[in-house]
Order: sequence, then C-alpha cells, then structure tokens
Amino acid sequence: MKKRSSRRKNQKNILTIVIVALVIIAGAAALIIMTQSSEKILDLAAVPAQEDGSPELLIKGCLFELGIARKDARFSGRTVDVTLRKPLSEAMLSRAFSPAKDMGDVSIESARHVRIVIDGRTWNIRFSGPPGRTARCAIIVDDMGLNLKWVKDFCAIDADLTFAVLPDRPFSEKAARYLHERGKEVLLHLPMQGNGMDPGKGAIYQHMSRSEIRSILHHNLQSVPHVKGVNNHMGSRITADEDIMRLVLTDIRDKGLFFVDSLTTSKSVCRALAPEIGIPMIARDVFLDNERTDSYIVSQIDKLVKISRYYSDAVAICHPYPETLAVLAREIPKIRGQGIEIVRVSKLIDSAKGSP
Repeated sequence: MKKRSSRRKNQKNILTIVIVALVIIAGAAALIIMTQSSEKILDLAAVPAQEDGSPELLIKGCLFELGIARKDARFSGRTVDVTLRKPLSEAMLSRAFSPAKDMGDVSIESARHVRIVIDGRTWNIRFSGPPGRTARCAIIVDDMGLNLKWVKDFCAIDADLTFAVLPDRPFSEKAARYLHERGKEVLLHLPMQGNGMDPGKGAIYQHMSRSEIRSILHHNLQSVPHVKGVNNHMGSRITADEDIMRLVLTDIRDKGLFFVDSLTTSKSVCRALAPEIGIPMIARDVFLDNERTDSYIVSQIDKLVKISRYYSDAVAICHPYPETLAVLAREIPKIRGQGIEIVRVSKLIDSAKGSP
C-alpha cells in the first residue's frame, strides 16, 4: 500500500510539473506573438506615412489622374518614361501634377516632358506615343517678307512647310498672300527685344507701355494677312518677362490664334503662362541652321527625326539661307523615307489639345 501511495504521489508531482511547464511555454508563446503583432502594427502604421511623402508615389498618383495605366509608366532611377494611349495637353499635365507643387517645383516643359524638383533632386517624366501614331514634325521657315525670291524657292519644296512672315517689310503682305494662295500656313513672325541685336520694325521692347505693346501687336497682325498663329523673332528679353508675355499671349488668344515659342532663351515664361491664359502653344525643339554648313544642317535634321520618333512630334525652325534650301530639298524625301510625316505646325498644336 505504501508503494502504491508513493507511486501515485510521484505521478501527481510529475503531472503538476508538466502542467506548469506547459503554462509557462504557452505564456511565453503568447507574449512573443503579442510582441510580434504589435511590431507589425507599428510597421504597418509607419509605411503609409513614409510612402505618402515619397516622390515616386506622388508621381504615380499624378499619372493615375491622367488615366495612365501602371504598365505604361516605367520608373528608372528618377526618370519616368510614359507611353501614351491618347494625346495630352500642357493644361492637362498642369492640372494633374498640381499636387506635386506642395512638395517641390513643377515645370511643364512641354506636352511631352514634366520636370519636378523635390529636396534638390530632379525627376523627369517623359511622354511618348500614342503607340501606332505616325511620327510627325513641323518645319517653320522664319524671316519671310524681305523679298519674294526666298518665298517662292522654299514654297516650291514638296512639303507642308510653315512660314513665319515679318511685319511691315517690303514684301510682307505679298509674301503672306502668295503662301496662302498655295495652301501654306502663315505665322506672324513677331519682332521682340533680344540681347542687343536690332529686331527691326514692329518690335516690342520692355520700356513700352501696355497700350503701345497692344497697338504694335495689332498693327503687325494687320500687315500680315492670313495668319493662323504667332512666333517670336529674337525676343530673349521679352519672352522672359512675365508681365509683357501675359499681355501679348492674352491678345493673341483673343484673336483666335496660337503661339509658337521660338525658345531663344531658356528663361522663357511662355510654357508656364500658356495653361493659365488658355492659349494653344508649342515650343521649338531644334534650330536647323545656326551654322550655315551642309554637315551641320544634316546633323540637326537627324536630331529632328530622332525627337519625332521618340515623342511622336517635333518642331524645327530654319531660315532663308541658300544652304538650308539645298539641304531641305535633298533631305525631305529621306525624312519621309524614315517614316516621318511633315505637317504644318497647327496640326501638332491641335494634337496637343486632344483634337483629332
């Protein structure tokens, strides 16, 4: 009996020890689980706060507002390449990226390029496409109106070139009528104060009053019939002046015209003002003949082709030089042979607005 009693007592002690051990293990496990859970909760709570302030997430949100699918936006470092399914205007980009202004500086460089600077770091968002759309370029011939020979020679080139006619020159009116009769698009080549060189008759200067500026613009438009838009002749001082350009662009808009920024200065305010004013606008991508040599002009045409292919459109400006005439006459068939359509500049502006 004593042995049985002792055996039962030992069994009870062992059972008690096992139970206590299990309780301790269970408690420790519960404590670990609770600790891990709390850490996860803290981590999860912290993630949104970090992501909410990340430039990448902000940019993704702006692209979402534009209807850009995730698969159409490729992030590589601080460069974002976006393939478009439909054209976007600068005004659409300005609205979509307005939240980014709370974090840094936003520049709508064009309907193809947005630059954002956050904490000293630059993000470039570049748009290409839409897929399947023919690559196109516009070639503007400036400085028309000094004589009719250059008008006739460049007009004879088999391409839909655009012509910018200077105001109040000996052949301004005749040049514009000649070009219009042959189905060419005509711009007013508006003289503006630059950095020292004389822009000639009909120029706008910084010292002028608002009434003088408006009067000169009105007179210039009257001296060049059939204009569809305006581009600047020289003008590095004026296109950087926000007050004057707001006045000029507003008057151009009110006359139902568009504006082409010749981009004679990197300080131009035209891109920034255009969405605010509501004027259709595009900017020059390439000057073809800053150097009047065959090899240079050909190299600039190659650049024009590359930009057209990448962005689906591009704008070039050239001048009535014999070298330019010879190269264009020879190279334009080659441009077409590379799948680039040459169109009047208004077609590119209409596309940027979303028109067919």
